[in-house]
Amino acid sequence: MNIYDRINKMADEPGSFDEKMYRILSADKYAKGEYQKQDLSEGMEVVYQTIWGWWKPRFLLNHNLKTAYEWMWPSQQLAIVDVEHIDWDSMKNLPEDALSTLRRYSFRYPSFIRYYQNGIAEVQWQLIPDGRYWMDDDGYGMTGDIELNIYGFIDQEANIVSKFHYYTDEELDAHVLDKVRRSAEEIISKQRNL
Repeated sequence: MNIYDRINKMADEPGSFDEKMYRILSADKYAKGEYQKQDLSEGMEVVYQTIWGWWKPRFLLNHNLKTAYEWMWPSQQLAIVDVEHIDWDSMKNLPEDALSTLRRYSFRYPSFIRYYQNGIAEVQWQLIPDGRYWMDDDGYGMTGDIELNIYGFIDQEANIVSKFHYYTDEELDAHVLDKVRRSAEEIISKQRNL
C-alpha cells in the first residue's frame, strides 16, 4: 500500500494531511530499504527514496510541528515549486536543455536540500549535470556538459522563501548565496514576529 492509500485510510483520524503523512513517514519502514533519512538540523529531516538507482529527496519531516511535506513526486517532478517560485529573468540566457528541465520542474539530476540554519535551508537544483553523469562504468558516454545549478531557500514548512535563481560563477565566488540567505532569514524572522 502506498503512502497516499495509507493517508486515505486515516480519513476518520484527527489531524491535517501533513500531520497524517508525518505519522506514516515517522515509521521505521521509511528509514531502510528503498528509503533512508538524513538529519537536516533544527528538528528537520529529509526522507530519501531510491528512484532509478539514485537517492532522491522525497519528503521533508518537521519534528517540531509533527508535519511532513512532499517535496518531490515519484516522477521526479517538484511537488511544491511552481512558476511563481522561479526568478525567470535570471534564467533567460540559460541553454534550452536547462530551461526544458526547469519548465518541467524536474529534480531528476543530483540536487540537494542543505542543512537548516535559522529556520531556512538552501536548495541546490541541478538543471544540467556534469558530462560524467552520463558515463558508464567503462567511461563511455561522457559528454562535454558543464554542471548548471540554480538556488533557492525554503522554510521549515517547505515554503519557498527565496525564489530559485541562476547565479554566475563570479556571483557564487563573491558569496552571493550568503547574502540571499541573510535576506531569507530576515523574512522568516519577520513572519515569526507577526
